Amino acid sequence: MLRAFNEKGQSATEFVLIAPFLFLIFFCIIQFSYIAYVSLAVQRAAFAIARKASLSGGVDQAAFQTQLTISLLPIASLNQKTLLTILETKIKIFPSSDKRQMVARVSYPMPLWVPFARNVFGEELRSSANYNEAPEGQTIKSVYSLLGKPEPNLSFEGVQFPIRWITYEESTFNEAFTNY
Repeated sequence: MLRAFNEKGQSATEFVLIAPFLFLIFFCIIQFSYIAYVSLAVQRAAFAIARKASLSGGVDQAAFQTQLTISLLPIASLNQKTLLTILETKIKIFPSSDKRQMVARVSYPMPLWVPFARNVFGEELRSSANYNEAPEGQTIKSVYSLLGKPEPNLSFEGVQFPIRWITYEESTFNEAFTNY
């Protein structure tokens, strides 16, 4: 009986020693899956905005920020805090140096969830903004209303969490360019 007790204790000790590494691997798999999903969404949004800018020939930042918000809204279904990352996403539209292409540069604050990685690679996203009355906030509330979902509270005052800024740049042929 003493031998069976020692074997159980040995198994428990081995689990306690190995468990942190298993959890770290598990969190890393989740983080990399999230990064892949969000990266594709942000790249597609940047390309759609560059395409729209090339067709219109204009650089209306407010309209493109609203389109970016709508394009990234499916990410919010993963976690409510991602609404803040969507609202904090920055966009810049500009023509290339030869004016033949329109370029969209989108910087997205990627949330980090892996416990040790966020301390090494991350920086704090601190929000003191209330987006309830902002144009992007009104867009989100309109979309939620159309989908029959309750409107979210977009007051993110005092919210902070670790992020890593990722930037995507997409360009398309400038169809509004005329070379006469």
